[in-house]
Amino acid sequence: MADLSQDSMDATDRVSLDKRALEMEQAQLLFDRARSSAVSVFALVVMFSFIMAFVVGPYKAGIWFVIASTMIAVTIAQPRLFTPPGITSANTQAYLLVHTAISGITGAVWGIGAAWMADPDVLISVYTGVVMVLTITLGGISPQSAFRRSYVALATMTMLPFAAWILFATPWPVNANGIGVVVAYAFFMAVSARVEIGTRDLIAAKRNIELTDELRRQRDAVQKANEEKTRFLAATSHDLAQPLHAQGFYLSALREKTQDAEALALIDKVSASWRSLGQLLDGLVEINRLDAGAVVPNLTAIDLRSHIERVIQGFEGKASEKNIKLSIKGTKVSVTADAALLSRVIGNLLSNAIKFTPKGGEVSVYWSAGGMTARLTVSDTGGGIPPEALNSVFDEYVQLGNPERNREKGLGLGLSIVRRLANLMGVTATLASAPGKGTQAILEIPLAAEEAELKTDVEKLVSEDRWRISSLKVLIVDDEEAIRLSMSEVLTSWGCEVYCTDGRDDVIEFLDRMDATPDVIIADHRLGSHTDGSYVIEKVRGELNDVVPAILMTGDSGLTQSQEEVEATQLLFKPIDPVALRTALLASWSAKPKTE
Repeated sequence: MADLSQDSMDATDRVSLDKRALEMEQAQLLFDRARSSAVSVFALVVMFSFIMAFVVGPYKAGIWFVIASTMIAVTIAQPRLFTPPGITSANTQAYLLVHTAISGITGAVWGIGAAWMADPDVLISVYTGVVMVLTITLGGISPQSAFRRSYVALATMTMLPFAAWILFATPWPVNANGIGVVVAYAFFMAVSARVEIGTRDLIAAKRNIELTDELRRQRDAVQKANEEKTRFLAATSHDLAQPLHAQGFYLSALREKTQDAEALALIDKVSASWRSLGQLLDGLVEINRLDAGAVVPNLTAIDLRSHIERVIQGFEGKASEKNIKLSIKGTKVSVTADAALLSRVIGNLLSNAIKFTPKGGEVSVYWSAGGMTARLTVSDTGGGIPPEALNSVFDEYVQLGNPERNREKGLGLGLSIVRRLANLMGVTATLASAPGKGTQAILEIPLAAEEAELKTDVEKLVSEDRWRISSLKVLIVDDEEAIRLSMSEVLTSWGCEVYCTDGRDDVIEFLDRMDATPDVIIADHRLGSHTDGSYVIEKVRGELNDVVPAILMTGDSGLTQSQEEVEATQLLFKPIDPVALRTALLASWSAKPKTE
C-alpha cells in the first residue's frame, strides 16, 4: 500500500511539474508579445476613437480614448515590473494573475465603454459599437492564446456587458444584435480553445527540440570524454608497459646475483607485486582495445577438445599450488570462434574459478553439442555468487568480496572482458550460481560446419548413388548462360545426360530436337519477361502427357506452392548447394515408378 501511495505521489508531482513548466512557457510568450500586442491595440483605439468622435461626439470619444490608452500603458508597463529577472518559476503565477486581471479590465473598458458611448436611438452608434467589440475580441485570440484564461477574461468583459446592454436598452429589432454578440462570444471561445491547443503543441514541440538538443550535447560530451579516456588509457598503457617490461628483466637478473634467503624472499614478494601490476595493465589494455574497436575476430573452425587442453595446461601450476583438481570432459566437436579470443575467454573463466575455489576443491570444464551450438561449462566448488549479483559481475570494476579494493585481487575487469570478447564472436556468456554451491560459467558457442567432413560426405553420397542417377536425362531451363554451363558441368560429372535451353525457344520444338524424353526438369522460376519456369514445366508435362519430376529454382523467398505443386515439383531457394541439388534429384526420381 505504501508503494502505491508513493507511486501516486510521484505521478502527481510529475503532473504538477509539467503544469508549472507549461505555465512558465505561456507566461514567457505573453511577456514577449506584450509590446507588439499593445501597439496593435493602440492602433484600434485611435481608429475607433476617430470614428466615434463623428458618431457620438468628441467628448465621449475623447474620454474613452484616454481610459483605453491608459490600459494600454498599463499593459506595456506590466512586463517591466518583472525585468529583471524576467519570467521565472517563482514569479510565473503572479505574472499570469496580473495579466489576467489587466485583460479583464481592458475588456471592460471596451465593452462597457462601447455601451456608454452608443445611443440606442442612433443605429449607427450601436452598429459601430458592435464592430468595435467584435474587432477587439477577435483580434485578441492570437496574442492571448498563449494563456486562455487571460483571453476568457478579455472576451467575457468585452462582449457580455455590451450584449446585455443591446438586449435590454435597444428597441426591436435592434436588440437582436445582442443575441448575435452572444453567439459570436461562444464561437470565439471555441476558436480560442483550439488555438490554445495548437499553442501548447508548439510549446511541447519546442521543449522536445530543446531536450533533443540537450541530449545530443550530452551524448557528444560523453562520446568526447570516452574518446579522451581511450586515448589516455592507450598512452598510459604504453608508457607503463615499457618500464614494467624492464623491471621483469631486472628482477630476474637480481635473483641470479644473490643466494641470501631473506633477499630471495623479498625478491619473490616484489615479483608477485610486479606480476599483479602487469595483470592489471593487461586488463586496462584489453578494455581500451575493445572500446576502440581494435579487436576484430577471425572466426575459424576449432576443435574444442584440443583447444581446451592447450588452454588448461597454463593453469595446472596455479591449480596445483592450491591442491585443486582440474578435469575436462566432452565429446569431439568443432566450433566457430577466434582461437586467440576463445583462449582468453576460457582462460579468464578458469582463472576466476581457481581464484575463488578453496584449497582441495575442484574445477571442471565440460561441454556437449546440441542444436546449433556447443554448451561449454567451467564449474567450480567455490563460495558461489548471490542471485542479485549474477548480472552485475559482468560490469567493469565490479568485485564481490573485495570491499577494500585489494589490487592483488585485480580490478574487476575479467568477466567484463569475457562478455565483450564473447559478444564479438557471437558467443553467449552467462553465469549460474548460488551461495555455497559453487559457480558455473556457461558459454554457448556456434558449431562449425566441417569442410573436410562435408567433402567426405559428398564424395560418399556420390559414390553410393552414382548408379541411381548416372542414366538420368535432365532438362535445364535457365536464361543465364553461366548457370546453365556450371550446372551442366556438375550434372555431367555425376553421369547425367544433360540438355540445356534458355527458355526463349518454343519448348515443344526443343523437345523434338532433344530426341529424348527428360527424366527430370530443372527450371529457373524467372526466365525474363517472356515466361517463367512453372509454365515451361507444365508445357513439357502436357506435351509428354506425363507428370515429369521437376525442380523449380528461385531467389524469391516469398514464393509459395499449392499442395498439388508440392507433390509434383520441388522448390529450391538460391543459392543452391550441389549436395541439396543432388538430394532433390534423387528424391524427384525416386518418387516416380521405374520401368525396366
